[in-house]
Amino acid sequence: MARKKLVVIIKNDPFSWKIFDALRVAVASAMNHEVYVIFIKNGVYALSDWKPKLIGIEAYDKSIESLGMLGAKLIVEEEGLRERGVRLKNWKANLEILSKDDICEIINSAEVILSW
Repeated sequence: MARKKLVVIIKNDPFSWKIFDALRVAVASAMNHEVYVIFIKNGVYALSDWKPKLIGIEAYDKSIESLGMLGAKLIVEEEGLRERGVRLKNWKANLEILSKDDICEIINSAEVILSW
């Protein structure tokens, strides 16, 4: 199978199963494809220092770490952070903060886009 450029967009708040599943799909895809996981709008809350286990949601720290080890790009929308006043947790993977315009360029160049 040819290597594809895959973008996973996480735009919803982290208070459900969606982000956990989106990250699992991204990890599985990163083994064979060029993967970008982009956190925009309310999705930026997923990268703050909140405690998902307190509300019965599985923690996804290992998925974020795995994505970093697999060479996936983890991107956070600058405007989303600023508008919501979100401070990023200290993750073991590198997070890149980009503007909406830069994020649009990445999305426009993708071959596959998954939105959560």
